[in-house]
Amino acid sequence: MWDVDGTDEPVLADIRFEGKPRKVLIQFNKSGFAYTIDRTDGKLLAAHPFTRVNWASSIDLKTGRPVVNAELYDQIVKGEEVTVYPQRGVNAAPIAFNPNTGLAYTSSWNIPRIFKVAPPTGKPQVIGQRSTGVISRAYVPKPGEVVGHHIAFDPLTGKKKWEIPLLDRANSAGMLATGGGLLFTGSVEGRFLALDEETGKTLWEFQTSSGINATAVTYTHKGRQYVSIASGIGGNSARAMSRGGVPLGGSMWTFALMPD
Repeated sequence: MWDVDGTDEPVLADIRFEGKPRKVLIQFNKSGFAYTIDRTDGKLLAAHPFTRVNWASSIDLKTGRPVVNAELYDQIVKGEEVTVYPQRGVNAAPIAFNPNTGLAYTSSWNIPRIFKVAPPTGKPQVIGQRSTGVISRAYVPKPGEVVGHHIAFDPLTGKKKWEIPLLDRANSAGMLATGGGLLFTGSVEGRFLALDEETGKTLWEFQTSSGINATAVTYTHKGRQYVSIASGIGGNSARAMSRGGVPLGGSMWTFALMPD
């Protein structure tokens, strides 16, 4: 039994790159790009979008800088209202990496940020006072709209082995990968899920008492494997995604994994 997970901070992994072993860090950024970096010398090995991205077309591997969408940039500079994807690639959600498959697993967001550059009140900004320098409005998904995905993603090639659409509400929970071929994650509505690592199919689910933002942990006790998850809606983005329809409250849930 093993598990590897991380936050939107890097996940450390040992992989083969161009036929050679490399010690890397993998980071799925809120910008919508996934980065793979040699952690011994800082060299950028790969950078690929893992969700819808329109603010940049790619990342320059030599400089690490994005190739910005010039048309969108000009619209922003002119003070026009723009729709920028993604609002966040992930909601600071921990990803998982399986060294056996070489794949990373996460829950992506496919929601835009709508804004224009201008003082929020229409008045000049005052140094030292709170101001974002933009006027923004929330994007409201339509009923049944795909707002994100569970994905299995190759961080070197940028190819997805599978992606499972998430309707109405994007997920803020982390992802846990186990040696038994299961992925564990949760939903804003509070469903605790076990996914098939090969297909992304939901194999089992349990409704907890509140929303799930946390990442599951797995461990053994007296020879038996358990998985635990914290349930309790929190955070501005998750609360906004719940639209007031998820009960508050915090609790811890633990389940025993049955042997084959």
